[in-house]
Amino acid sequence: MNDLLIDPILSCEEARALEAELLGGNEENEWQAMNRVGEALGDSLLRDMRELRTIPHRPRILVFVGKGHNGGDALIATKRLLKTIPTARAVVWPLCSWDECRPLCRRAYEEMIELVGKRVEEVGRLSSFVEHQEIESALELLFEKEGFAASIDGLLGMQSKLPLSSVLKNFVSAINKIVQIGVRVAVDIPTGVGEESTSEEALRADFTYATGIAKTPIFIEENQKWTGRLRYLDVGFFTHLDNSENKDLRAGVLCNSALKNLRKLRAVYSDKRSNGHLFLLAGSRELGGAAMMAAQAALKSGVGLLTVGIPESLHSSFVAQRPEAMWVSLPETPQGGLALEGLGKIRQFLAKSTALAIGPGIGLEAETHSLVREILNIWKGPAILDADALRAEILEKVPSPERLILTPHAGEFDRLGGSEPVEEYCTKTGSTVVLKGAHSQIVSTSRWAYSLTGSSMLARAGSGDLLTGIIGSLLAKSEYDLFSAAALAVLWHGRAAEVLARQHGQEAVYVTDLLDYLSFAIRNDF
Repeated sequence: MNDLLIDPILSCEEARALEAELLGGNEENEWQAMNRVGEALGDSLLRDMRELRTIPHRPRILVFVGKGHNGGDALIATKRLLKTIPTARAVVWPLCSWDECRPLCRRAYEEMIELVGKRVEEVGRLSSFVEHQEIESALELLFEKEGFAASIDGLLGMQSKLPLSSVLKNFVSAINKIVQIGVRVAVDIPTGVGEESTSEEALRADFTYATGIAKTPIFIEENQKWTGRLRYLDVGFFTHLDNSENKDLRAGVLCNSALKNLRKLRAVYSDKRSNGHLFLLAGSRELGGAAMMAAQAALKSGVGLLTVGIPESLHSSFVAQRPEAMWVSLPETPQGGLALEGLGKIRQFLAKSTALAIGPGIGLEAETHSLVREILNIWKGPAILDADALRAEILEKVPSPERLILTPHAGEFDRLGGSEPVEEYCTKTGSTVVLKGAHSQIVSTSRWAYSLTGSSMLARAGSGDLLTGIIGSLLAKSEYDLFSAAALAVLWHGRAAEVLARQHGQEAVYVTDLLDYLSFAIRNDF
């Protein structure tokens, strides 16, 4: 599948070289690129602010502006927000005088003032403050009457030189203590985060927007406490790349536009069998909910036929709750797990299936794990394994492991591969791995990508079961290779979570509410 777009992650030096190559040092080209970035940033911030609360009637935006292009991006984003919300106001806090700024940063400021200047205030130059007490006094005055709906960090970006100056160090420390800022965002890279090293304290962000090029510092694990959630703003810097030739293991980011692959009409002359048949083996007497969630997700994401093998004690209630699935009653152990004697019955259904999913809620019983091993020895097609099916003793003798998608979180992957890096595990086994986390990674023997869609509302029990069902559904349709099926499912799952969180927030929701937003996530451009 050649249209699953993956843009590379570059070092800051590589990013500077690419920008020089693409823009040719031409100021007008740079200005056009800055406008694309700034407008995309403003639109994204407006969406992400909704994860915290409904946009207030008269929101105030606090903008920290450096002398370079990062500052220009922040100013254009601010102008975009003020144009979109006529009642919004902004407070701009520049690092230095406008005369000291680069020409495009000054131009961005002048155009913003010309268009919406009546709604913009300015705080004195940050570089004029000497003592920590001066910064604290200025902040006290700034927050005396009301807080800010959002802040934008456009101070340093990838041009930053660390360590921070004493003024910036004091400023970062003071801002991080302020509680009256709703959503904090960073342009490209938070102030204080560098490629070679990071300051003892960096300017904390809730969202960091990788603008045009995703750069390596924001993917370093120890920087995550400063970067917050990552978003990739694709402004067309990599349209010249041929993704079909991207065959090395160097990590990239999945472009959100890849979701358009799922936006298609079904063939007129098709039936349920044309849209795949997934066999899902899931659940135990104590963990039946996981089986139900995975089944609901598979059905909601469009699989033509779904057969679910579950312990017999769950059968009658599950049939009544979700009659679209074919629920197969299987023998269970005294403890309520799936018993090995069910293998013969399962074999009848495997012959008719196009994909297999195993794991949600199956539990820890050794007999159930033996059943899984036997099924994987029989089954020759593509399969996804999740949860308690992810065990070295199950996988070590599986024939043709290159037909497997494994979906561990970090703890489950440690159980599989120990301290082995995920790309080495994939190279050794041939399997495709979805390493779940705040920014999930999809890794195969030839491709490695981060998905930067999603919301922290997914940090709930059951979100992985939903993902298993979605991946299984796409895999069963036989339209996608294993990597593409996994990647599209992760993107879809994450995008639906974003929409849900923007409608209802991160707290007062059920994780299964996500299923109602799968449709919106692929029917609409963002």
